[in-house]
Amino acid sequence: MQHYLESELKALQHQLLKMGGIAENMLRDAVQSVLNRDGELAQRVIVVDDTVDKLENEIEAQCIQLIARHQPVAFELRYLTMTMKINRNIERMADKCVSIARRTIELLEYPPLQPFVDLQSVTRLIQGMVKDSLDALVNRNAELARELRARDSKVNTFYEQMYRDLCSLLSDQPQHIQSGLCHLLIFRHLERVGDLAVNIGEEVYYLVEGEVIRHTEIA
Repeated sequence: MQHYLESELKALQHQLLKMGGIAENMLRDAVQSVLNRDGELAQRVIVVDDTVDKLENEIEAQCIQLIARHQPVAFELRYLTMTMKINRNIERMADKCVSIARRTIELLEYPPLQPFVDLQSVTRLIQGMVKDSLDALVNRNAELARELRARDSKVNTFYEQMYRDLCSLLSDQPQHIQSGLCHLLIFRHLERVGDLAVNIGEEVYYLVEGEVIRHTEIA
């Protein structure tokens, strides 16, 4: 019985990582659509979300079936409950990518706005967080999972600076208010992707260490 459960848990992790890989690609393409004002690429991001939604439903159903069939305890039960939470966080990442893509399409209605934040640098930071959250899961790396919280503070600092720069820009160029608001929403969605990567890290940390670090101060 234990052998079958371990095999099914490995298959479940494979599905979860497949879903995470799709979300990573969606993030890359969504930001690229903003930078290149590429409406077609943005539309492709929106379409791919259906695949993520289907995977989320399949993974959740598999978790429930495994709990009912095997009645796991200890580590296996933690793993399944963690998987359901990470599953939801990845799906929400994909939703944020869709939101970014929709803002790209909206931005096409307005003239380009001069750069006021290094979007590529911020995106690299957040992409690294997403990748490392999934790597922490694969490698059961509690320290890498915990370290994501400190990196998220850098994202928050970027967001605060961007907000100040945008307010300054729009005070001088009020004709760009609609475009400016779109950029503000894009950055907010990116910031939320970083938060979701942190959430995944916190679940991995709980899996490995059996300790809840959510809502605690960064050490």
